[in-house]
Amino acid sequence: MKRLGLSAFRRRVVAGSFPFFNRLADAMDSMQFVQADPIRCPARAQDLMLRQRVAGYVAGELEERFPELDAEEGYLFAYGFMTPAVWRDLRWRPHRKLKKLEREVLDAVAELGEVHPRGLDERFGRKSVQNYWGGKSKQTKRILDQLHHHGHLRVVRREKGIRVYQVSEDRGDQPADPTERYRRLVLTTASVFGAATPSMLVAELRSHNHLLPTRRERVAVVESLVEDGQLDEVDVAGVTYLWRREDWLSDEVPERVRILAPFDPLVRDRARFQQLWGWDYRFEAYVPAAKRIRGYYAMPVLWRDQVIGWANANVSDDRLNVQFGYADKRPRQKVFRLQAEAEVEAMARFLGLDSGAWEIEG
Repeated sequence: MKRLGLSAFRRRVVAGSFPFFNRLADAMDSMQFVQADPIRCPARAQDLMLRQRVAGYVAGELEERFPELDAEEGYLFAYGFMTPAVWRDLRWRPHRKLKKLEREVLDAVAELGEVHPRGLDERFGRKSVQNYWGGKSKQTKRILDQLHHHGHLRVVRREKGIRVYQVSEDRGDQPADPTERYRRLVLTTASVFGAATPSMLVAELRSHNHLLPTRRERVAVVESLVEDGQLDEVDVAGVTYLWRREDWLSDEVPERVRILAPFDPLVRDRARFQQLWGWDYRFEAYVPAAKRIRGYYAMPVLWRDQVIGWANANVSDDRLNVQFGYADKRPRQKVFRLQAEAEVEAMARFLGLDSGAWEIEG
């Protein structure tokens, strides 16, 4: 097993986390999966992630261009946008026989061709049911979501963030062997994260445990990928990580500041985050305001190969305000200040604001 010191490992992880693409279509094809989140502060997570990896990317571009992309929506280790190949491996979850209302909704979508959830109100009414978070959702919207989750429907586009559905054309396709599907999902997840522990890979794919009912089977798949050479092992201070060799071709880290989405693949694994940078980052949007330490939507700040703190950003009167906070001391080098200003300028342009329409605090 290969061994790396923490510093060398950190550089490898950072260097491999930001492949750069000239076209959004190329990014989606290579990245395979981009996590989505509805909170927009100052932009949605999928946009914040793609702006770090796609030339000239602007907020909302993925949603606007989705119909022309070869892409789907679904749940991998989180809900997000993905390639059709990944989406096909996610489909055909165990599901009881469709109820009468579910069949009627599915038939209505087939009849209409494309359906926004509001488009079914006249036919099915506006009855509300409890949703997954304890609130209320329209019954037909819940049914549409369930039919999509189980592969009967696909998302064809969005209108102001709301999914518009159509019937999946290949509903009759037979699913591939469960073990092969699970292998491909493990490889996709490993590709997204760059370096992950075996236990993390298995835990992140728990929504797909139906493919392989026992943990022993799931662990055996991960081990077989190592034996086949599709995943390599590296020991970092006693922790074993798995990685794809092609993702680790460089350890060159640019001298720049990046403001990252809370779900960016570089920072989403909180255990790896703590090992790499020595402090605990927590997403606090759902934490009561009085108990927040860093802010509602505090975004990790990467400087060179160090995550040194966080940034809170908001837009008011067509100006971007960014407040920086630090896990330790603020870097005092002039180059850090210049790079931080360049990153905030880039974020302002990404949000469609005028050049220079920003200010920094901290």
